[in-house]
Amino acid sequence: MEANPDMFDQLDSQIDRLRARREALAETGDPAKDNRLFSFYNRIMTKVTDSERCSIFIHDPKRDSVWLKAGTGMAERDIEVPVKDSVAGEAIVSGQTIIVSDMDKHPSAHKTVEEMTGFVTRSILCVPIKSPSLNQVTGVFQVVNKKDDREFTDQDISLAEEIAEHLQIETDRIFVDQEAFGLIDRLYKAPGRIATFVLACVVLMFLFSILILAATGITALLLG
Repeated sequence: MEANPDMFDQLDSQIDRLRARREALAETGDPAKDNRLFSFYNRIMTKVTDSERCSIFIHDPKRDSVWLKAGTGMAERDIEVPVKDSVAGEAIVSGQTIIVSDMDKHPSAHKTVEEMTGFVTRSILCVPIKSPSLNQVTGVFQVVNKKDDREFTDQDISLAEEIAEHLQIETDRIFVDQEAFGLIDRLYKAPGRIATFVLACVVLMFLFSILILAATGITALLLG
């Protein structure tokens, strides 16, 4: 059975849109420095707010979930929670800063995370990270457990929201790459020889662009 040509027209349009968006993002940032930047903000924010942990999550609309990109004492993707019933998901859906002072009274997916990690979450300050080019939330910046069971202050909130703005480009780049790989997966599952051919072309094109961006980032680091 051959694949529906209309499906490939739609995918081709999405690929063009993603490629244009990815190229624009590449001109405004350096992917090679993203992880160091995330770790830097997490370290700074825990000290400034006197909190136990900070983390950055990426929104995955296809899976209707959010996954950990960088966090205090955690590795990438150590945590993934559904948008529904999670504080991070609430911030993504509403596009607003969410503060929960007593997590024991907040029924959510965090109980599962606590059982998995052994880390007990008592309070959360969660700020949406919005795309700089689209009206879309691509991730969240989260501060957990202000020490001595104190509440987050207005200054904590302002600082977290300011950091979220600084993380827009880096988070958007990860979000776009994630969407592109999702399209590749759809093509892989599509029936027919056309799908195989288009998949091969898309994979080669996307990987080639990633290699160029990676080489550019490495060169910049060596020269800098």
